[in-house]
Amino acid sequence: MTITSFAFKGHKSSVNCLEYQKNGDSSLLLSGSDDKTARVWDIRTSKTALCIQALSAVTSASFGDPSTKGERGGLFSQNASVFLAMEDTTIFEYDLRRAETPILMQPTHDLTDSFQLTEEVNQISFSKGRISSADDGGAVRIWDGAKLRVLQSERSSPFLMTCCSFRSGDQLASGGTDCNIYLWDIGRPHKPLDTISITRDDTGANQVCNPPMVQTLAWSPSRRLLATGLGDGTISITTVVKKKLIELARLRNGHSDSVASLCFPKFGSPNSNDRLLASAGTDGLIFFWELNGTMAGKSSQEPSRVLSPELLRKEVEDIEFTSKEEYDLLFGIPHQAKANW
Repeated sequence: MTITSFAFKGHKSSVNCLEYQKNGDSSLLLSGSDDKTARVWDIRTSKTALCIQALSAVTSASFGDPSTKGERGGLFSQNASVFLAMEDTTIFEYDLRRAETPILMQPTHDLTDSFQLTEEVNQISFSKGRISSADDGGAVRIWDGAKLRVLQSERSSPFLMTCCSFRSGDQLASGGTDCNIYLWDIGRPHKPLDTISITRDDTGANQVCNPPMVQTLAWSPSRRLLATGLGDGTISITTVVKKKLIELARLRNGHSDSVASLCFPKFGSPNSNDRLLASAGTDGLIFFWELNGTMAGKSSQEPSRVLSPELLRKEVEDIEFTSKEEYDLLFGIPHQAKANW
C-alpha cells in the first residue's frame, strides 16, 4: 500500500480541527478554521461540498446524529449534523439535511445555553447521542439532549481541560494542562474513577524544558489502550484494569515539540488494529509507531501486512529511528508546517 497526498484548498487561515466520516458511498471530511468557517469536503473530488459560515473562529468540530427527526433531503443524503465549538464560547448544530445551497449560514440549534458555557471550548466530540466538551474552566460538559452533566473534580486547582474522548458506555477520558489523565464515569461527575499524573521525562532537552501537559487523547479501536499526546513530545500508552489507569509505555525519541494529534489508522483494513499508531506534532512531523503484540493484543496485525516496504523504510532527516521492547518508531512524514489536528 502507498500513501497518496491530496491538498484541500479553501480556508483562508489556520485549520484548527479535522474529522473524517464515511457514510454509504460518500466520503466526507470536516474542518474548522480561524477564518470563521467550517467546511465539509468530498474526499473523492478534493473539493468543498459545503461551507458553513460561523460567527467566530472554529476551535473544534464533530459529526453527529441530528437532534431532531426529519426527512433526508437537500444536498446531502446523510442523516448527520455538524457540531461546532467556537472561540466566543458558543456551540452550534448544523443539520446537513437542511443544506439547500453550498453555503450554510443559519445553525439549526444553539446549544450554548444547554452547555452553560462561560469558558472557551477546546474540543467537542459526539458519541451515541451525547456531545461532550472540554473547556478552559477545567471541566468536561456532556449534553444528551435533555440533561447536562459537568465532570469536574471538586479538589482540583485551576487548569485548562484540553481534550476528552468517550471510551464506551458511560466511561470517558480527559486531560489538560495539569499533566493529569482522568478516567470518568459520567454518572459520578465530581470524582473521577481514577487519575494518573504524568511524570516529567528527563531523558532529553525537550522533555526537560516542556512540561508533559496533555494535548490530545485517542482510544484504540478495541478501547483497550489510551494514547495520550504530551507537551514534551512524548506519548503515554495506558490501559484500564478494574477502572484503574495503568501506564504501559512512554513513546520517546520522535517529536521534538508537543504532540498535537493521535489516531489508530486502519488504512483500508477491515479489522480493527491496536498495533499501529499515528502521531502529528507541532514540529511539523507525522510519525507512525508500532506497539508490540503483548501491549496491542494477540489479534492485532503487524504493520507489514497493511503498509508497503517502501513506507516502512522511509526516514526523516536528523531523526534516529529507535526500537524498544514495547514499541518501534516505524517511519516519519515531513508535514512542513505545524500540525494542529
